[in-house]
Amino acid sequence: MRSARLLLLAALVVVVCGVSAVAAFFSYREGRTEAAELFDAKLAHSARVLSALVAPHVEDLPQADGAPSLIEVWHGDAEGRGDALVSADGHVYETKLAFQVRDAEGRLLLRSESGPATPLAALAPGFADVELEGQPWRVFTLRSREGLWVQAAEEGEIREELATGIARGTLLPLLFGLPVLVLMLWVVLEFAARGLARIVDGIERRAGHDLTPIDPLSVPLELGGLVRAINGLFDRMRTALERERRFTADAAHELRTPLAALRVHAANCHAEEDPAARDALAARVDRALVRMERVIAQMLDLARQESVLPGAGLPGRGAIDLAALVRREAAELGVAGFGRGLQLEVTGDEHVPVVGDEIALGIMVRNLLDNAFRYTPDGGRIRIEVGKQGAGVLLRIDDSGPGLPAEARERVFDRFHRELGSGATGSGLGLSIVRCVLARHEGTITLRDSEWGGLGVDVRLPGVTPG
Repeated sequence: MRSARLLLLAALVVVVCGVSAVAAFFSYREGRTEAAELFDAKLAHSARVLSALVAPHVEDLPQADGAPSLIEVWHGDAEGRGDALVSADGHVYETKLAFQVRDAEGRLLLRSESGPATPLAALAPGFADVELEGQPWRVFTLRSREGLWVQAAEEGEIREELATGIARGTLLPLLFGLPVLVLMLWVVLEFAARGLARIVDGIERRAGHDLTPIDPLSVPLELGGLVRAINGLFDRMRTALERERRFTADAAHELRTPLAALRVHAANCHAEEDPAARDALAARVDRALVRMERVIAQMLDLARQESVLPGAGLPGRGAIDLAALVRREAAELGVAGFGRGLQLEVTGDEHVPVVGDEIALGIMVRNLLDNAFRYTPDGGRIRIEVGKQGAGVLLRIDDSGPGLPAEARERVFDRFHRELGSGATGSGLGLSIVRCVLARHEGTITLRDSEWGGLGVDVRLPGVTPG
């Protein structure tokens, strides 16, 4: 597992070093430019000063047939001053500077000891870059009003040293300050990570059942998203735990009665000696088992549908032909009701595409049809119609059963609620399952009176968007 702090620290160090290197490069380049301008100005100034000093005394200089006058320069090491560049006597860089004075015909009249006797550059006014004795020199040539040629020159090494010194002066403080910078960054990162450490410590100290939200105001702004995500997880866990507790309580409540009846029937069946009476009791045991099986199956269906919250997406999402699904479920249930003389009619469009979870929609249709079959008396009528309605899909189921009072149509969606006096067996979970499925599919269900006096059900689902 990588440390975010070490990764961030390494990234900052790399960035600082990179920026420092770029700064040193531009400092070096700008240093060379500035040094060149400064030294060019100094050369021109030195040549003009030398011309002004020499012109009044030109007749005192040696004639053409004599040796030129020689100006000595100071050498730093000559008197044992070591590596000192500057002293009261001068600067060791004097050996890197040179000048010459020539007459109008180009004869050498005066020169510095540090320069050669040969011309420093061609006798033409202006700056020139030349190579003397294997070293680069920068030369400025001046023609005075008296006709003298004055040349001032310096080695290129001086400019390189100055530019390098400027770059070094920029980079070295950053390099020497890098350990301090790393230490300061580490301290800042440690301080900034305290908010996250408090969240971790608070979660570690919590009891397993403590799912209270974390206060987002108690952490830095940058951790607000993390806190919101953790609080969302706590909320989903709390919902899941409540759902499991409710499922356990409902199962214990709903299965207690059939289990007790089943135990009594089984005991009576064992104790009964009359074969006919024993068969009747065995039939009761079978009916109790069938009811328990149905209750358990519906409770499991309900738990599966409730485990996916509305808007959380559909795991089995895909294109489904709702009309084919309805016909298939109606055919399966129609076989069970064949002996009761029920009149089953399936109408509507041949193909009705919807997008959803086929298993969940199948459970919904099966529960709606099962209710219609269960509450419709023998010889009654059931009509199922499915088709498009505007941009959506409409599924209508009508039966000729006893119907449902208007004031009870909302209560029947409650878990385990059954209207008294219906005369039909059931667990009261069917419509709860239907509502859960529709919540996942952004659908709605409406209960009404059918044209035969029974119950009518309208289910609306979003249609398939073209393209």
